[in-house]
Amino acid sequence: MSNTDYQKQNEDFVSALIQVCGDRGLRAAMRRWWSEGTRHYAYPILGKLFALDDDRRTLVTALYAVHSKDSAFAHVSGAHSIGSAALKVAGGSSQADAFPSMKRHFRRLLSAESLDDLGPQLHRLVKRLERESIPLDYARLLGDLRQFSNNPEAVKTRWAIAFWQAPIEQSAPAEA
Repeated sequence: MSNTDYQKQNEDFVSALIQVCGDRGLRAAMRRWWSEGTRHYAYPILGKLFALDDDRRTLVTALYAVHSKDSAFAHVSGAHSIGSAALKVAGGSSQADAFPSMKRHFRRLLSAESLDDLGPQLHRLVKRLERESIPLDYARLLGDLRQFSNNPEAVKTRWAIAFWQAPIEQSAPAEA
């Protein structure tokens, strides 16, 4: 299957996800996935999305349910990747010492070796994105998670580049 086919599948899945999560009750049930004791409430929604047997789709669905809680703009095609979204939470500059907690969190995210390790770190980041109304490209995230299963270092490197090699914002020159 070509890369374009995967992109189309990812976009189709996210479109279905947005439609399903338009219902507040279904979105609330899906947020229960984050607790092992209530995870079974999310299974019917995952079944509707054909995500029960795909950990990557399950994770994207659970993250979207958290992110879309109060924001109609959780997913924007072409919006932030994980790295650029984390940079935005950090104030737009990975060089800023004002946000050391975001840098520590981002390093923990990059140390994940499996989807099970990555899920809680992404959950924490997405909760911050939701609070600050920062959109994420969920189709891109699904593509990253697909690749993470086979080549996690390539994905983590891409996220790190978006966070640490972002162009430094120039301040306006002082007037004389």
